[in-house]
Amino acid sequence: MTTAPVAAHVAAASLNQTVGDWTGNRMRILAAIERARERGARLLLLPEMCIPGYSLGDRLMMRGTLQRSWQVLEEILPETMGMVVLVGLPLRHRDVLYNVVAVCANGALVGLVPKENLATGDVQYENRWFSGWPRGLVETFYAGAHGDVPIGALLFEAAGLGRFAVEVCEDGWKGIRPGSIAALAGAHLVANPSASWFVLGKHAVRRRMVEQISREDKVVYLYSSLLGCDATRLVFDGSVFVAQDGAILSEGRRFLFDEDIELVDRVVDLAGLQRARMEEGSWRQQVASLQREDFGGLPLLVRIPGSFHTPKAPPAAEPYWLSGTEPVPVDPSVDWLVERGLIAPPTSTDLPYLELELALALGLREYWAKCGIPGFTLALSGGRDSGMVALLVHRMFRYHWPELDDEALRARISEHFATAYLATENSGSATRGAARELAEALGAKHHEVVIQDALDTHLRLFETMTGRALSWTREADDIPLQNVQARLRGSLIWMLANVNGHLLLATSNKSEAAVGYTTMDGDTSGGLAPIADVPKSMVSAWLHWAARFHALPSAAQVCAIPATAELRPPSEAQTDEDDLMPFAVLDRLMYNFVQLGHGPLECFRSLWPAVESLYDSQPRRFAAHVRKFVRLFCRAQWKRERFAISYRVTAFDLDPKTGFRFPPVQAPFTEELAELDAWVERMCAGEA
Repeated sequence: MTTAPVAAHVAAASLNQTVGDWTGNRMRILAAIERARERGARLLLLPEMCIPGYSLGDRLMMRGTLQRSWQVLEEILPETMGMVVLVGLPLRHRDVLYNVVAVCANGALVGLVPKENLATGDVQYENRWFSGWPRGLVETFYAGAHGDVPIGALLFEAAGLGRFAVEVCEDGWKGIRPGSIAALAGAHLVANPSASWFVLGKHAVRRRMVEQISREDKVVYLYSSLLGCDATRLVFDGSVFVAQDGAILSEGRRFLFDEDIELVDRVVDLAGLQRARMEEGSWRQQVASLQREDFGGLPLLVRIPGSFHTPKAPPAAEPYWLSGTEPVPVDPSVDWLVERGLIAPPTSTDLPYLELELALALGLREYWAKCGIPGFTLALSGGRDSGMVALLVHRMFRYHWPELDDEALRARISEHFATAYLATENSGSATRGAARELAEALGAKHHEVVIQDALDTHLRLFETMTGRALSWTREADDIPLQNVQARLRGSLIWMLANVNGHLLLATSNKSEAAVGYTTMDGDTSGGLAPIADVPKSMVSAWLHWAARFHALPSAAQVCAIPATAELRPPSEAQTDEDDLMPFAVLDRLMYNFVQLGHGPLECFRSLWPAVESLYDSQPRRFAAHVRKFVRLFCRAQWKRERFAISYRVTAFDLDPKTGFRFPPVQAPFTEELAELDAWVERMCAGEA
């Protein structure tokens, strides 16, 4: 009988990896191994697919990707002496690709654990390339010089670590988890290597999931994820946890800008787990069910030779009656930012805005640094969208160069960030002043130019070409006269970006993308759209927050100006909400229509109680906005097909490449809108 260990010293790390950076990825893995070894850890968990980088896309189908991934694994193996290291890579087995975790110990490859549940749906598309491993199946993989290696549903046992198992990312989010079966089969440790991407509010859900699994399965649960923005529209915040008995014992920092590795380690109490299991009758019943193969049978036990004992003892637990109330969870990501003087201490209401800022700023930094881009150029209109983008660029540089004081930071930013205010006779002094003040406060190299001469020339050339002069008094000319201004600005700002060698940033937000309130090749110009997944109501809320939290009067000046495209003559006092509808309504309709899948009538009926006061209890007015939204949304799909790369930061996005896939050619809910009209008429007649 094997004596179960009393304690184990374990570690988990997040890594900022880059797709195809074989040398850099290997060096970061080896650095993490060495750091864990220096701290005395005997088992180290690294993120999913950390050898090649996670979001490889169709690069997975290239032979070199598999060969180089395996080569890096072989280079890592000798560095695992005295430790168990879990590292992820793609693997071809029976001419099928699997997302696997290689279990390395004492310089040997002792097992391969494939992912069972593929992340497919929403932005995830793993079943395009991978196959999910059948539950309970164990086979043999020929690993060349390493001989035959077991692959499949495996349970590992090592002196000093007890029994441990692996479930990969999505496996941990499913009701019947591989880790649960392994726990009933005797696993004391369950490791989850992930590439879990950021969404507002997801970290709290992820945290609760880790806590719940550790409590229900009576295990030490190790969790690590990737860090950074790795080749796609996803941002990885780099979560790292060690949990036991429903509590987070150790948690890593997220959103690291100046480090590529975040490692936490902990000496964990395994004896306490064993006692808790023995005491609980329902645990014994579940183990008996597993032995009857109700769960698909026991995983294969792989015994790892060697000793991985730690001389350290786990910290003594304090009785709850002495510790007072339960500790309030802290976020190390916030603590380190405050300690470095990069932010003021936030309140709980600040955290969602701060998370959004950190995620988008990290995404910007990754494209800037990993793609070797000298800097960014932005058409700064003095409005809220471009104002938010400018602030995000500034915050990105603030986090990237934390050692610089404010004056040195502004000087450095001026070398990498250019802005321009491109005026016509329809532009106002308020937006011009707001753009100038904001650029100066942030340190951008700012330009101002009047493009009215170019606009007049275009209009004159059009009249020469067609014999027809465009006029604001003619309704059919309204859109062409607005769009030509935006497109001329797009041409000039592209030229400035090209001369600087910069990446041009587009400023379209999610609400505008939904209804096509944007000019193709005008304000959509750019290679990267940082706020394309941020609804307009959130843009405004974030700007108000940033003005207060970062003490930026120039941002408050931007907030004070009503949202306006400034494309019509000043006498018309154009505003975005007059052109469309209140953004609070538009964003609710967008959520119901896209995320909830409601049709026009469902949108009306579910939202009417919340918006009735905005429409003075006149349902026909709201119904008109529902009709307008649905028609504009359907007509705008062709525009969404052409938008620049953006970041996914909310629960749903409109990007047809990774998010909401919608047909550009379709009947625009004609019959459904007729049902809405009929319902509203019955409602007004008191019959509905």
